[in-house]
Amino acid sequence: MHKIEVRQMTRGDISAICRADNDESESFVNYLNRQLDFQDNQECSALLALCDDQVAGYVFMYYQCRWGAWKDRGLPCICDLMVFEKFRRKGIATKLMDIAEEQARRVSSKIYLDVCLNAEYGPAQRFYALRGYIPDGAGVYYEEHVLGTDETCKNDDELTLCLVKEFNTTPP
Repeated sequence: MHKIEVRQMTRGDISAICRADNDESESFVNYLNRQLDFQDNQECSALLALCDDQVAGYVFMYYQCRWGAWKDRGLPCICDLMVFEKFRRKGIATKLMDIAEEQARRVSSKIYLDVCLNAEYGPAQRFYALRGYIPDGAGVYYEEHVLGTDETCKNDDELTLCLVKEFNTTPP
C-alpha cells in the first residue's frame, strides 16, 4: 500500500516537479511559476500529489477558466492533470480529481475540461468518461474553436473534445 498525499503546490516544489517530469527547461519552470501566480491571486488551485513522499503528479483547477473550449463562461475547469509514468495505476489521478472537483463544487454546479483526441490521451479519455464527464455536444475543438464540418486540422494537442460534468446537487 502506498501513502498518497495531496496538498497545495508551492514554489519550493518546482525543482522536484521538473526532475520528476524530466523537464528542467526554462519554459516549464516559467509555466509552473505562472500557475502559482494564478494560485497566489486565488484564480486557481494548484494541487501536488506525493506518493511515498515523492512527487507523483499535479493538477490545476481554475475557478473561472479564461481559455479552452468554455473560456469566459464563469465555470471552473481542470487543466493539466499529470501523473508521472512510474506512479500511474495507483489511484493518484483519482485522488487529485476528487479534491479538485470538491473545490469546484463549492463555486459551481458543473465543471469542464478539454481532452486531446490523439491516442496518447486514450487513458485520460476513458478516465474522464468513467468519472462522469460527457461531451458538451459542440463537436471537436481545434485551437480552442469548434471545428466545422469538412475543416482540416492536425491531430496534435490542439485537437480536443470538451467534456462537462454536472455535480449531483441532491444530498447523499
